[in-house]
Amino acid sequence: MKHSISLLISLFIVQFTYGQQDKQLTHYIFDKMSFNPAATGFKGYCGTMIYRNQWDRVQDAPNTTLLNLQANFPKQNLGIGASFTNDAIGYQRNNTLTVNGAFHFKTNAGILSGGLGIGIINVGFSPTWIPPQTYYDPGLPMATAGTSFDINAGLYWHGTNLPYYVGISSTHLAPPTLKNINFSIARHYYALAGYNFKIPASRQINLKPSVLIKADRASMIFDINVMADIWLNNSSYLWGGLSYRMQDAVAINVGYAFSPTAIASDNMIKIGYSFDIMTNPLNKYGKGTHELMVSFCVFPPPPKIGKHGCPIILQ
Repeated sequence: MKHSISLLISLFIVQFTYGQQDKQLTHYIFDKMSFNPAATGFKGYCGTMIYRNQWDRVQDAPNTTLLNLQANFPKQNLGIGASFTNDAIGYQRNNTLTVNGAFHFKTNAGILSGGLGIGIINVGFSPTWIPPQTYYDPGLPMATAGTSFDINAGLYWHGTNLPYYVGISSTHLAPPTLKNINFSIARHYYALAGYNFKIPASRQINLKPSVLIKADRASMIFDINVMADIWLNNSSYLWGGLSYRMQDAVAINVGYAFSPTAIASDNMIKIGYSFDIMTNPLNKYGKGTHELMVSFCVFPPPPKIGKHGCPIILQ
């Protein structure tokens, strides 16, 4: 029985790795820039960290750590950012470091952005062998790793009059092939859309539905998410929501956002947690998936407009 369970888990992880090599996150709405560089630097200076413990209590299940840093430069209509990801699946480790640049073209209806991400990806394998005490095969493969160039690109639209956004992007445009470890990474495609409804109530409530579609020619995954922000006052709000990931999980999202100065401000700290209830075949052996998100954004004050004492010079 134990061997059958181990075989099932191994086959499922292998299928997951082949079918969707890019990371899997429930808090994807806080992580647009890592899979769509065009979404980089839309607001202030922001840092986001996400940790995901997938399929809790399933041996060698995926664990993911993400760090995003981005900044907006309104005078230049530019967004600049950097993204680092560590993805561990069994004895495999995937590390990516990407620098993003996005140009924001402003119109009366919204902002159209085009972005490019250039970086490196490192894949390593560190198998642990437990041979019989009386014999050890020196021919067993040991730890190995390879590094390659990586490039992502995307388009992103954010409406002004109507608070919606849509984006399309692709990661690994030139699919990396690490010949020294006989490993290749498939090109991935993303489509993202969302809307922000303001619901009249005694407390301001914002309803935020969104959908993310991911594909890599071998498989396709749909993420559908609905979140509601409930403002407690002018400087803090709670959020809660539900997510559905096709053939994988149903997730519960909760979070809290507040201004460190306790006054109305765009500078906010956000802390979120999600728990994925597994609907895949591993739900008999795992306890679900935990994910923690922390984000902080700072908005610099607008530049002061200088005035001159001479009435002849325009003020």
